[in-house]
Amino acid sequence: MRTIFTNCRLIDGTGAAAVDAATVVVSGQEIAWCGPSVDAPSPADGDLVVDLGGKSVMPGLFNVHVHLALRLPFPERRIDQFERGYRTLLMYRRALEAITTGTTSVRVIGEAHFTDMDVRAIIDKGVLPGPRIKAAGAALIATGGHGHNSMSCLEASGVDGFRQAVREQIRAGADFIKICLTGGIGTPGEKPSDKQIADDELRAVVEVAHANNRIVASHTGGTGPIKDAVRAGVDCIEHGYEFDDEAAAMMAEAGTFLVPTLCVTQELDYMRRHGVQEWMLDKAKAAAAEHIASIRRGVAAGVTICNGTDLLPSDPVDGTVATIREVELLVETGLTPLEALKAATHNSAKVCGLLGLTGTVEAGKRADLLVIDGRPDQTIRDLRNIRLVMKDGAIFRNELSEVNAPGLVAPGVDLVGGTFAKVY
Repeated sequence: MRTIFTNCRLIDGTGAAAVDAATVVVSGQEIAWCGPSVDAPSPADGDLVVDLGGKSVMPGLFNVHVHLALRLPFPERRIDQFERGYRTLLMYRRALEAITTGTTSVRVIGEAHFTDMDVRAIIDKGVLPGPRIKAAGAALIATGGHGHNSMSCLEASGVDGFRQAVREQIRAGADFIKICLTGGIGTPGEKPSDKQIADDELRAVVEVAHANNRIVASHTGGTGPIKDAVRAGVDCIEHGYEFDDEAAAMMAEAGTFLVPTLCVTQELDYMRRHGVQEWMLDKAKAAAAEHIASIRRGVAAGVTICNGTDLLPSDPVDGTVATIREVELLVETGLTPLEALKAATHNSAKVCGLLGLTGTVEAGKRADLLVIDGRPDQTIRDLRNIRLVMKDGAIFRNELSEVNAPGLVAPGVDLVGGTFAKVY
């Protein structure tokens, strides 16, 4: 049996203008056909035809900067707040929260004990349902560098030390390599622009990763370190708290991806509600204006922007969830709503190496779809009005009376709340 969505607006994620009066046909796990309704195949016996009444259909959202074991406030010294088994189950629960709120794919960018790979495996093998996951394993940092207070980071020193650390992540099954080139907001006693990994160490990471067909994503703030990262061949800049026009032009020319994580500096009430330390709040406030100004420079230069939050996808922020709020903030940096949707779908799928499988609504790709009540390509806040979430043709959330499917139901467990949920 096929599911045929008719009378909808098709936002395919490529950046092309929406197709009004469109039809999308789902067969099994895949999109069998999509396009203008006048050209659509006729329904067959047994097909479910769903009239969407002008609602929009678009690809499922990506969040490509996620720590599923996130807990706030951060400890100031390295301490494991979770047993490994509990950590893994907590991360899986949060993966379910992500998909029920519209994030069908996540890139987990630094976790302890390779638990991100455990969650990825349990979903990929079909043991339990959940979003698509790309996993990095541990984030690699200089000894005493950013994240030394976190269990999700692995310290290394010297060219040989970093080469070994990269190879350990690859051996464990890392999809990509995460490093912290500079300081950041979540570790005391440093600035986001402090460069902490030497150039020869950085080149060693890139060399080993690229030789093994992995990209390198670098936590980087500051104009100088961003330029150094681009010169070294880093594939993706995370955060980009501060950079000038020259750095933006370098990223654009090199094809370097940029994941702004604007929620970190623009949604300070989130941190206040968690009771984070004053030093952390002060650093976020100090970075806020230049962060958004820098991302505007990146947008103006034509840097490829992706969608990531550094918050849980399901975290409640400003009346919505973090993944969606980040897309709204991208519009504030100069992207049009349609371009922001492309950043959260097509571009983010590309940085994850998933564009051949998902990230756009095209025949032959997996049926990772959202039904939106409104026109988010014109009014980005309409993205908050998700009525159906589908991944691989399976329905995870449903508010459409025309579709007889309950979505993901967890009796006795409310899959909302993100870091605010009472789970420890």
